[in-house]
Amino acid sequence: MSYIGLDIGTTMVKGQLLDDNGAILRTEKYESPTYSADGIFYLDATKLKQIIFEIIKNLVEKSNAPIKSICTSTLGEAFVLIDEAGTPLNDFILFTSNLGEKEKDELLTKIEPLDVADIAGLYPNKMFSFSKLMWLKKEKRKIYDKADKMLLVTGYIAFLLTGKKVSDYSTASRTMLLDIQNKCWSEYLIALCGLKYSLFPGLMNADEVVGKVKEDVAVELGLCKDCIVLAGGHDQYMAAIGSGLFAEGMANDGTGTAQCVAAVFSKITDKETFYKNNYCVVPYINEGTYITYAFLNTGGALLKWHRDYLSPLEFNSLKDQYYSYFSSQNVKIPTSLLVVPHFSGSGTPYLCGDDTGGILGLTTQTTKAQIYFALMEGATYEMKYNLEMLEKSGINVSEMSVTGGGSKNKSWLKIKANIYNKEVSTILTPEGGIYGCFIVMKHNETKAAYVSLFDKYVTKGRSYKPNEQLTRKYHELYQKYKRIYNLTKEIWR
Repeated sequence: MSYIGLDIGTTMVKGQLLDDNGAILRTEKYESPTYSADGIFYLDATKLKQIIFEIIKNLVEKSNAPIKSICTSTLGEAFVLIDEAGTPLNDFILFTSNLGEKEKDELLTKIEPLDVADIAGLYPNKMFSFSKLMWLKKEKRKIYDKADKMLLVTGYIAFLLTGKKVSDYSTASRTMLLDIQNKCWSEYLIALCGLKYSLFPGLMNADEVVGKVKEDVAVELGLCKDCIVLAGGHDQYMAAIGSGLFAEGMANDGTGTAQCVAAVFSKITDKETFYKNNYCVVPYINEGTYITYAFLNTGGALLKWHRDYLSPLEFNSLKDQYYSYFSSQNVKIPTSLLVVPHFSGSGTPYLCGDDTGGILGLTTQTTKAQIYFALMEGATYEMKYNLEMLEKSGINVSEMSVTGGGSKNKSWLKIKANIYNKEVSTILTPEGGIYGCFIVMKHNETKAAYVSLFDKYVTKGRSYKPNEQLTRKYHELYQKYKRIYNLTKEIWR
């Protein structure tokens, strides 16, 4: 049998055909159908359907075995309203849209932020779906009144394939309307937002079966009549599964264009610190465990900035070898530079879109290679600070893996090990949300425990241990780094 995993992000829509051992047989990629209008960023629902169907059809044609199941990993927060016939009434509003501040403030006249967090596992922020739903109700009332259901991206894909209207818990948690303890929609928060409870679909675990592919869709796409669709989940959640996270203390540092550390835990000792630092609580695969995300909007994006704006001539010459060339330069670490990596606003713990970055310590002798290494250091200092804030909340990371493009960069892995003062390891098996989809599809098929599936399908690669001398030097610089944010914030106030 073969399996199809789908991954939907703001820049790319990807599908992969995997065999029974999780090996990738075929990949199909399309640019995400995003656009902007009046300062609002959208994902086109109709074009997304066309792309998803085209991807599945192409993968089926290339498969030598029937497709047993399909599962999806997607971006969070964005939703579409559909009418009773299942027709989209709007396009997905992306979390980057500058909407919802007034609606968030309106909600907070009725309830304290920490009371919201106790229910929803999120500190109130306009990025979450609730604010866009409130905005739609006010500004697009005809659409709101006509709506039968609100579907998040995972739910929309499942609906297109099965006709069933559902949501998985991990993406539902990004609405700020999920009761995370009772794993149900919060009637209380929905009422405070002035929304109708009937909008919200049934809830499922990522590894549960939504249903079989509809007969007409199966014929159109070339799927067998018994092909099933699983609920799937939020991309960071699915990537955590694909990385083999299962127990308290385990974490994965996903270093791609952005950077996200996903950590597993069972309890929080200081809720106020945790929530005010904008961390989330998401029910995880094992009963009684949760996962949280610490993230930075720029990770590999910093190195792309270096390529595009500092070294376009070198890039023109080096082409695909650009990153490996600069990563292999003989640069003494730690560098004498400190980089504030907020080149595209800040992630946790500040979560401020207006924050800006900076490079301190430049001299006339500073080289491009030193800046390149300093960018990697700056992103890692920021994630070190997040780990420190999580520790203050009672969440300790004892085991760290690294995935994404950054895991191919040996210099960055050494920097991470020394700044984190933790051993970090790479993963040899395919990584990311689609591999998480494969794991949950195998769990559904075999009913095997996740820990045994991780042992079988997730293979650890090389480990990097901290160097005591370098760790000490990085610690001294890290103390300086922690002072920069508030000082620069005051200057730009």
